[in-house]
Amino acid sequence: MRSSLVRGGAMATVIGTFLAALALGNSTWQAPVAGLPDAGQLMSWILKFALLANTVLGIRVFGQLLVTAFIAPSNGDHVNRQGRKFITQVGATASLWIITAVTTAIATLSNVLGLPAGQTFAPGLIPTYIWALPPSRSYLITALLALAIATLSLTVTSLNQVFVMLVLSAAALISPLLNSHSATLGDHSLALTSSVLHGLSMSAWVGALWAVLPFVRDSNFTVIKRYSVLATSAVVLLAASGVAAAYARMNSISDLWTTPYGRLVLIKVILFTVLMSVATRVRKNVGSHKPVIRFVSFELLVMAMTIAVGVALHTTAPSRIGKPFASAAEDILGFAFPPAPNARDFITGWHPEWLMLTGGLVVLVAYVAGVRRLHAREVPWSVGRTLCFITGITLLFWATSGGVSKYAMITFSAHMIQHMTLSMIAPIFLVLGMPTTLALRALPSASDPEHRNARDWILAGIHSPYSRLVSHPLIVLAIFTFGLYGLYLTSFFSTLMGSHTGHVLMEIHFLLTGLLFAWVIVGLDPMPREFPHWARLVLVLVAISLHAFFAIAIMQASVPIGDAWYSQVTPPWITDPLADSNLAGGIAWGFGEVPTLMLMVLVAVQWSRSDTRLAKRLDRAADRDGDAELNTYNEQLARLNAQNNS
Repeated sequence: MRSSLVRGGAMATVIGTFLAALALGNSTWQAPVAGLPDAGQLMSWILKFALLANTVLGIRVFGQLLVTAFIAPSNGDHVNRQGRKFITQVGATASLWIITAVTTAIATLSNVLGLPAGQTFAPGLIPTYIWALPPSRSYLITALLALAIATLSLTVTSLNQVFVMLVLSAAALISPLLNSHSATLGDHSLALTSSVLHGLSMSAWVGALWAVLPFVRDSNFTVIKRYSVLATSAVVLLAASGVAAAYARMNSISDLWTTPYGRLVLIKVILFTVLMSVATRVRKNVGSHKPVIRFVSFELLVMAMTIAVGVALHTTAPSRIGKPFASAAEDILGFAFPPAPNARDFITGWHPEWLMLTGGLVVLVAYVAGVRRLHAREVPWSVGRTLCFITGITLLFWATSGGVSKYAMITFSAHMIQHMTLSMIAPIFLVLGMPTTLALRALPSASDPEHRNARDWILAGIHSPYSRLVSHPLIVLAIFTFGLYGLYLTSFFSTLMGSHTGHVLMEIHFLLTGLLFAWVIVGLDPMPREFPHWARLVLVLVAISLHAFFAIAIMQASVPIGDAWYSQVTPPWITDPLADSNLAGGIAWGFGEVPTLMLMVLVAVQWSRSDTRLAKRLDRAADRDGDAELNTYNEQLARLNAQNNS
C-alpha cells in the first residue's frame, strides 16, 4: 500500500512539474487568432502528453538494453536469466513505445495543419500527409524502429544481438531530435549535434539508473560501480551538450531570466545541480544498502522531473530570432553565399560540422591515449602509424569542417572533392594507423566471465557474423557501387542534400564505405576472414574500373547531377551548372587514380614481404630438420619412378 502511494505521489509530482513547465514556457493551448486554423485544445494536450510518454518509454528501452549489454552480469557471450527478463520487458515497453510514437506523429500532423481530431481522421488525409511532414515522419521512423526492437526481443540470446537492439533504440531516440532546430536560426549543425548528444547522454544516465535499480535492491555493488563509470561520462557529456544547445537557441545569457525558453533552461540547470549533489551522496554511500536505495529513489524522481521540463522545453519556441538573409536560396542553406572559391578559401575556410568534429576528436584522443599507454608499458609502437592516423583525422576534419564543406553545399564539383577525400584518401591513412591493433594492445586483457570489457567487445565485433558478412569482397563491392551509382544517378542524392541530417548521413556513409574498403584491401588490422594478396589486387582493379565508368558517366551527363537541389541554391558566380557537374566527373576520375595506386603499391609490398617471410621460414625449417620435407618428397618421387619401371 505504501509503495503504491509513493509511486502515485512520484507520478503526480512529475506530471505537476510538466504542467508547470508548460505554463512557464507559454506552451499550453491558447485560443487562436480569429481566422487562423487550429487543431483545438484536445489535440494540443494529446500531443504534449504523447511526447512525454514517448520520451519516457524510449529512455526505458534504451536504459535496459544499455545495462544488459555493458553493465549487468552475463553468461559469457550470452544473456543470463536476468538479462532475458530485461529483454522481455524491453519487448513489452517497445510495444507501448510504438503506440506513443504513432500517436505523437498523428497529433503533430493535426497541430501543424491546424486540423481538429474529426478532420485529422478524414479518409485519406493521414496516409497522404503524415510521411511528407518531417516532424511526423521522424516519429513514424521511431515507431518502425521500436517495432524492430519488439520483434527482435522475441529471439535475442547473445550480447551481440543486444548491441544491435541498443543501436536501433539510439536511432529511435535520435530521430525526433533531428527536426528540433531551423537552419535560419543559425548554428544549425551545433544545435542538432548538441541535441543528439544531450538526448543520448540523458537517456544513458536516467535509463541506466532506472534499469540498475533491481541490482541496487540486491546490494550488487559491482553493478553499481560499473554504472557509476557510465554515469560520470554521461554527466560530462550532458553538461557540455546542454551548454551548446542553449547557446545555439538563445541570443544572450539574459534570455535565461527574460524569456520563457530561457527560464525553462534555468530550471533545468537547477535540477541538474540538485541531481549532481544527490548523485555524489549516492556514490559516497555505495557500501550501505539503505542510504543507496533512498538516494537512488530520490535521484530518479529528480531525473523524471528534469525530463518533464525537457519535454516542455522541446515544445517551447527558442528565444533566438531567425537571421534574415538576402535571398530565398540563402534561407534554404542557412548561411550567406560565400565568394567564388579559390585555393585559400578551400584550404583555410571554416564551416564546422560539429558531429564529425566531436566524433573525430574523441577518436583522436582515444588513439593518442592508447599510444601513451603502450609507451608507459614500454611496448613499441611505430611513429609512422601514429602520423598516418593523425593525417587521416586531419583530412576528415578538413573535408567536413573546412572551406570545401561550405562550397560542397552549393557546387557539385566541391562536393565531389569532399566525397573523394572522405571515401578514398582519409580512410587509407586511418587504416595504416592500425587503430584496432592499437586498441587490442593498449586495453587490459584480463576478462571477467560475467562482464565483457572493451577489449572483449572489440574481439566479439571482429569475429561476429556481421563483420564476416560486410567484409566479404562481393558485399564490399556492392556497398562501393551503391555509394556511386545508387546515390548520384538517382534522385536520392538531391533528397539527402535537402536536409542537414541527410547531408551528415552521406558524409558518414562515405567515410565508413572508404574505411571498409581500405580495411579489406590493406589488411593490417585483425579481420574476420583472410584474403590472398592476388584477390585484394583483383578487388582494387574491379572497384577502380567501376569508379572510372562512374566518372565518365558524370563527365558526359547531359543534365547536372543533383539538379533538384543545386538549382535551388545556385550562387551568382555559377553561370553553367552543367559544366560544374561535368567538372565533378573529372575530379572523381583524377582523385581515384592516386589512392588506387597507393593501395596497389601497399598490397604489392605486403605480398613481396609475405613471400620473403615464407621463404625465410622454410629455410629455417630446412636448417633445423636437414631439409626433411624435401627429402621425403624426393623419396616419394623415387618410389613412383621405381613402380613405373618395374
